[in-house]
Amino acid sequence: MNSQRSAQVGRPRGFDADEALENAMRVFWQHGYEGASLADLTEAMGINRTSMYAAFGNKEELFRKALTRYSNGPASYGAEALAEPTAQRVATVFLHGAVRSSTLPGYPAGCLSLRASLV
Repeated sequence: MNSQRSAQVGRPRGFDADEALENAMRVFWQHGYEGASLADLTEAMGINRTSMYAAFGNKEELFRKALTRYSNGPASYGAEALAEPTAQRVATVFLHGAVRSSTLPGYPAGCLSLRASLV
């Protein structure tokens, strides 16, 4: 009898978790944290609440994951700017990145971090 079990237990996910997180990020970006309802999120993600909770945790955990995705993707200019050797280059890279990120085609305008903090 083989005592090793596969790492995957239960049914495999019936959705692309990366795509679902991308869609959740866009909902939070468009509506902010408070304005993004669970119905909005699950509809955009193409999953039900049970699947959302199983894959991403509660709304706050999902938001944190979406914010990390945003920070590593559209808002990665912040970290890139801080790596610049002069204050002028930091400011230039940051401002150019902020404009580029805030005007991406197919994405909400503005900054997810700021929009999420506004009530």
